Amino acid sequence: MTGASLADRLARPASLTVALAVGVGLIVAGVTGGTAAGIALTAAAGIALGAAALVRSRDGPAAAATGAALAPLVALGGVAGVVLVAAERGVLGGGLVAALPAVALAVGAGVAAVGATGTLGEGIDERAVRRVLRSAAATLTVVGLAFVALLAARFDAVSVPTLSPGALLDPVLSPGGPTVALVTFFGLVVAAALACRWALSTLPITELLPRARREAAERAVDRLDADCRVAMKYGVIAASASLPTAIPAVREALPVVGVAALLTPTGPRLLLLSVAAVAATLALVARLLRAMAGTTASTLGRLLPATAGGVLVVLVAVGASGQIRTAVAGLPSAVRPVAADLLGALSPTGLVLGVAAAALGALLASLTALFVALRIDLVPARERGGALAGVGLSTCAVVLGVGAASPLATFVLVGLGVVAWDVSDQGAAVRADLGSGSAGRLEAVHAVGSVATATVGVGVAWASLGLVGAVALPDGVLVGAVAAVAAAVILLGVVRA
Repeated sequence: MTGASLADRLARPASLTVALAVGVGLIVAGVTGGTAAGIALTAAAGIALGAAALVRSRDGPAAAATGAALAPLVALGGVAGVVLVAAERGVLGGGLVAALPAVALAVGAGVAAVGATGTLGEGIDERAVRRVLRSAAATLTVVGLAFVALLAARFDAVSVPTLSPGALLDPVLSPGGPTVALVTFFGLVVAAALACRWALSTLPITELLPRARREAAERAVDRLDADCRVAMKYGVIAASASLPTAIPAVREALPVVGVAALLTPTGPRLLLLSVAAVAATLALVARLLRAMAGTTASTLGRLLPATAGGVLVVLVAVGASGQIRTAVAGLPSAVRPVAADLLGALSPTGLVLGVAAAALGALLASLTALFVALRIDLVPARERGGALAGVGLSTCAVVLGVGAASPLATFVLVGLGVVAWDVSDQGAAVRADLGSGSAGRLEAVHAVGSVATATVGVGVAWASLGLVGAVALPDGVLVGAVAAVAAAVILLGVVRA
C-alpha cells in the first residue's frame, strides 16, 4: 500500500470514524479498568499486527521480510501487554482462572486495534492472515532451533523434567471436568475438519484418477470440503459456547454434566485425533513434495525473507545480555523469582530465546484462530476490519461489565463497537455501489447518523438501568428487564436501518 493510498484511506470518513471510535473506546477501557498502560501496549501490538497483515497483502520479498520482522515485535508486545494488564488488575500470579478476565480484556483491545488498522488498507482477508501466519511460523522455527541448540549446549546445567508424551494428551482424551470435556471435544472436531480440508486442497486426488471419473471425484471432493467447512463453523461456535459452562450458575441451570458425559468417552476422541493427525501428515507430505519439485532459487527466495524475524531475535538475544538482566530486575514481584531462576538456568540469551519462542507460539495460536474464523465466515466478509474492531470493543465491554465497572462506560463501549462495525460495513457498501471517488459524502452522513443512533441507544440503556435500579426487581425479573432493554436498543437500530 502506497503513501498516497494510505492518505486516501485516512481521509475517508468511514476509516477515520472507526479509528476514532476504537481510540476513544480503548481510552475508556483503560481508564475504567485501571489498565491504561497494559491496554496501550496491547493496542500497539495490535496495530503492528494489522500493519503486518496490510504489508503481507502484497507480494514480494520486501513484504515477506517486513512481515517476518514485525512478527516477534507483535508476539512480545502482545504477551507483555497481557502480563501488564494482569499486573495492573492485581491477578498476576493468582492462577489461570483468576487471570482470564484480564487476558480477555487485553485480547479485546488488541483485536480492536487490529481491526481499526485493517480499515486503512485493502482489508484483512484470509490470504493476508495466512501469510502473516507463515511469517510467524518461520520466525518460531528459527528461534526454536536456536533455543534447542542452546539447551543442548547447556544440557548439564539445565534440569529437564521427565515428561511422558501421553500426559500431554490426557486432558484431550480423558478430560477432568464437564467444561474441559465440551471444549476439547468440539476442538477435536474443528481440528479434524481443518486437517481434512487442508489435505483435500493439497493432495492430488482427482489427478490420480482416470479422466472419466475426475468430474465425479471433483464433485465429491467439493461436497466433502463443504461438509468439513460446516463442521468447522459449528465446532468453533460450540466450543465458544461451552466456555461459560465453567461458571457454576450456568452449570447448574443447564444440563452441562449430562451432555459432557456423552462426549467424554475416549473412543470418539481418539478417532477424531487420529483423523486429524493422519490428514495433517498427508497434507504436510504433499506440500513438502511440491516444494521439493520447485526450483532451488525460488525456494530460497521464499525462505530467506521469511527468516528475517527469527534472525533478528537471535541477534538481539546474543547481544543484549546486560539489558536483559536489568529488565528481569524490574519485573513485577509476582513473576520476578521465576524469571530470575530461568535467567540463572538458561543464561540471558536462552531466556530471551525461550520467552520469544513462547510468545511466538501464542501469536501462532491466535493467528490460527483468526484464520479459522475468517475461513468459516464467522467474521463478515465485506469489511472485516470494522467487524473485528466492533468485536474487540464489545469484548472489553463484557469483561468490564461483568467486573462491576461503571455501567455508563460499559454502554459507551458497546455503542462505540456498534459504530465501528456499522460505519465500516456501510462505507464498504457505498464504495462498492458508487466508487471510492463519490462515496465520501454518503460515508460522512452515515457516520454522523450511526454516532447519533448509538448515542440515543446509550441514553436509553442508561435511563432504563436507572429505572430498573429504582424499582428493585427480583433477580429473575431483572434478567427479563435487561433483555427488554437490549431488545429496545436492537429494535431502534432495526427501525433506523
